Amino acid sequence: MSSESTSPAADANASSTMLAVQNLTVSFPAFGSTVVEDISFTIEKGRTVGLVGESGSGKSMSALAIMGLLPEGAEVSGSVAFWGDELLGLADTAMRRLRGDRMAMIFQDPLSSLNPYYTVGFQIAEAYLAHRGGTRRHALSLASEAMDHVRIPDAGRRVSHYPHQFSGGMRQRVMIAMALVCQPDLVIADEPTTALDVTVQAQILTLMSDLQDSTGAGMLFITHDLAVVSEVADSIVVMRNGHTVEQGTAEAIFSRPSNDYTRALLAATPRLDDVVELPEPIREAR
Repeated sequence: MSSESTSPAADANASSTMLAVQNLTVSFPAFGSTVVEDISFTIEKGRTVGLVGESGSGKSMSALAIMGLLPEGAEVSGSVAFWGDELLGLADTAMRRLRGDRMAMIFQDPLSSLNPYYTVGFQIAEAYLAHRGGTRRHALSLASEAMDHVRIPDAGRRVSHYPHQFSGGMRQRVMIAMALVCQPDLVIADEPTTALDVTVQAQILTLMSDLQDSTGAGMLFITHDLAVVSEVADSIVVMRNGHTVEQGTAEAIFSRPSNDYTRALLAATPRLDDVVELPEPIREAR
């Protein structure tokens, strides 16, 4: 069939594909190790893909490959296309223009990601100035707005506070504000709720979902927690030992998992309706 016969529906679908990862492989030849092998998935505009697996399965390494942040000595092959443009092999200067601007990453440990010597407002403003320019006054105003959008109380005052003056949940909100200040097309969230208690975790997930709805950003959500990914993902990629073992819609993965490993992950997820047998109380001898 000739290219002229391509349907309008197919064209529309292709134009909505924000990120297309095909046969991505990451290896470290010096150690004879392949940490990610032949994984493929796509992210559509406004949709969320959950990348799930146990620690060491290759989730974060896949994200670093997409962002062009692999450590020295890594070799990468396959294809990572962002709005149809190939990122693998792109010059460092071109990747730096994309990172933080059209592609942003939220890391799992905000305390180590934020610089303790600078106010959070300064750091958010720097992320904006690096890509959009303008005056520092304007950038600080946008930083305050971004903090307000992520529901940090009294953002106009707290913009001048330092990271240690925020709780863990509030620091994570600061990281989200920093990632979104340039309104990126793609957000990669690497275990963004791991260090948070359950109540704060739920607030952060709701916040990210609301912000995504308002901006239309696509998201790659990385986690080992199936309970978390069930709240946010439209589709799921399950990884083990650097390979994809299963992928599909969230509904299909949770209701009809086809792989034993996926079923084991689901079985390990605590449920509120689980019946727990408590041990007999220890009685003191009389």
